[in-house]
Amino acid sequence: MKAIVLSLLVVLVAPVLQVAVVNGPALPGGGPDVVLIGVIALAPLLRPRPEARGLPERGTAGGGAGAFLGFAAGLAADIAPPADHTIGRLALVACLAGWVCTRLTADATTGRRAAVAAAVALGATLAGGVLAALLDGTPWGTALAPGALAWTAGLAALVTAALALLPRRRSFGRVRGPRDRSRDPYAPGRRLA
Repeated sequence: MKAIVLSLLVVLVAPVLQVAVVNGPALPGGGPDVVLIGVIALAPLLRPRPEARGLPERGTAGGGAGAFLGFAAGLAADIAPPADHTIGRLALVACLAGWVCTRLTADATTGRRAAVAAAVALGATLAGGVLAALLDGTPWGTALAPGALAWTAGLAALVTAALALLPRRRSFGRVRGPRDRSRDPYAPGRRLA
């Protein structure tokens, strides 16, 4: 449930944050892509756990939810003002990034998630720059700004690692804590022989 709420925030708030805040000041070499960072960081959290679906541990990778998150967030960024580029370009790039992150990093360690997030952010930003240059005639120097690549890859790795380190609650098979044990009517000293 928490991942779905965060996904809705990425789809609704990240394009506004990109246009209203990030694109405002001129950062050295270009600014980060907030929508892409949000998709890459949240996509691994959208895959249900295999044990919750009754499936075995391995071989159950699915990227549909991450791809849908990427498409929705990218489309929202495509139509957000000033919308001076080809519609669907960001949706395609974010959709592929979400799909890859969901399939590769769901069961990985924090370091591997951060490394995959940085690599996917780098590849997606390069792909978006190439599409901008080919479809919209954006100059190559602007489309592939090194600052934007560095900001996006670095922040994607940082946010992904931070989300991976957050404690996660188990929905099934909850382990009883000491508070639950105190309510046990058959405490060790009171057990019947």
